This record gives sequence, C-alpha cells and structure tokens, in this order.
Amino acid sequence: MLTDRLIEHITSEYLEGEALDLTPDTPLLELNIIDSSALFDLVDFLRRETGVAVPVQEVTPENFMTVRRIADLAGRLKKAG
Repeated sequence: MLTDRLIEHITSEYLEGEALDLTPDTPLLELNIIDSSALFDLVDFLRRETGVAVPVQEVTPENFMTVRRIADLAGRLKKAG
C-alpha cells in the first residue's frame, strides 16, 4: 500500500528511522517532519513508486499535508493520466 511505503520513506529519510507515531494523518508540515525541499524528494519518490509525474502546480502544502493527502494526490493523478 502506498501509504505504508510513504511512511517508511519519510521515516528513513526525515526521522532517522524512528517512526514515532507517524500515521497517514500526521500533519507532516505542521510538525516540521518535512520541509519545502522534501516535497520535491517526495515527488520523485511518487514517480519511482507509482510512475505518476506530479505537475509543479500540484506541489502545494495542501497536497503534501499528510501521507494520506500525498497518496490521494498520486491516486488522482494516476486516474487522470
């Protein structure tokens, strides 16, 4: 499941391997788990994992607020593509 892979990636890349209580609804930006440069890493991760190219206009705080929102974005783009 994409949410699980995203949580694993975020945990290893930004939380030094410690997931703490990271869930699909944890506010990633609000808790400073990811920053603006991490957004582009996550865009690349989505491309590699799902084959979805995220257009620049979709790289918004709203779309990357939580793991669930990121997965929803990927699903929406894959469906549209």
